[in-house]
Amino acid sequence: MRRLLPLLLAMILLLSGCGRRAETPPEPVEPPPETEEPGESRAVSPENPLLLDSLRIEVSRSGLDSGRLMEAARRLPELLRSALADCHIQVDMVQVTIGSSPAATVQALNEGSVDLAVLPAEGFAGQETEAEVLLASGPGGEDLPLWTDCAVGFQTAIWAASTDYGLKLAGRAGKEGGLPAWEELDHARWGLLGPDSLPGRRAVDLYLADNYEGNATADLSHVAVYEDFDRLFQAAADGEIDVFLADGGIVEFGEGDRGETPSGGFFRLGETERFYEMVLAVSPAREDLSAPELNLRDPLMHTLTQLCWYDGSQTLPDGTPAFSGNGYDAETLALCRDVFGSCRYAWAENEDLLPTRRLLALEGRAAE
Repeated sequence: MRRLLPLLLAMILLLSGCGRRAETPPEPVEPPPETEEPGESRAVSPENPLLLDSLRIEVSRSGLDSGRLMEAARRLPELLRSALADCHIQVDMVQVTIGSSPAATVQALNEGSVDLAVLPAEGFAGQETEAEVLLASGPGGEDLPLWTDCAVGFQTAIWAASTDYGLKLAGRAGKEGGLPAWEELDHARWGLLGPDSLPGRRAVDLYLADNYEGNATADLSHVAVYEDFDRLFQAAADGEIDVFLADGGIVEFGEGDRGETPSGGFFRLGETERFYEMVLAVSPAREDLSAPELNLRDPLMHTLTQLCWYDGSQTLPDGTPAFSGNGYDAETLALCRDVFGSCRYAWAENEDLLPTRRLLALEGRAAE
């Protein structure tokens, strides 16, 4: 019995430990590898070209005669397909249609019967639409290298001339740091362009309406009308007018600029909102083309820049050609500028057309 006792004790200890396991730390869980979701958009690049079966683009008549429109309809599909491919958008078939009016083109965008459209900014802004603006054109980049980004648009500066009354306006604004009273502006001799000129008249209407309780150039008592800005500037230099306009494309005005006298003692009183010539918009039915991560603005901007301006001689800073290929002859460049406008394109959004919409509303031509 004494011999069996130690053996029984050993067996009990052994059995009591059978249900226990040594506690070991769990193995770390490896995160799943990152994978691209089906249909996820990435920025268009040489490594990630955008592949499309077709692309339907509508352009505006832009006052072109039937012969020029027929030439555009015949040549633009292949020109666009080739230029898009240079910018990493490979399209099997590009279809180009000519819109009968801006309203008809915006309707086509709304219905999804066209994918992209290029049309006058005012024609687009005057319609109800959920189409998204990707690009807009206007003065400001024609003399810059093709590879540079540029600010574009119409923006008019309002100047006081170096006449006795012009200097009085300048002194009042400079001393008090604000705008002259309406009665003071109304007493001045103004130089403007014709009533249909956006930078030379209509943009100033919105400026006056915003700052002077709805008054416009039609409410001014002393107005002289000139044919162009050169004659307007000469009249100011000759002392014929007290207040005049200057349009140099985009002019960036910083806080504190008011009061500078760059030439002839002229004094800048203010500046208008920014307006545009043409826009490129995408149909709301093609959200795949407007996805921010796709960044289609750059390749489309470069496509239009190439078609309208590249003659083969422009180079990048390192001396390599700005675009592939030999460039376009003068006739092709002229055709593309006739269709897409004579100004460079830059990034834009729908909000950039708010001044245009407000001007149309002021003129009684709100969105239809």
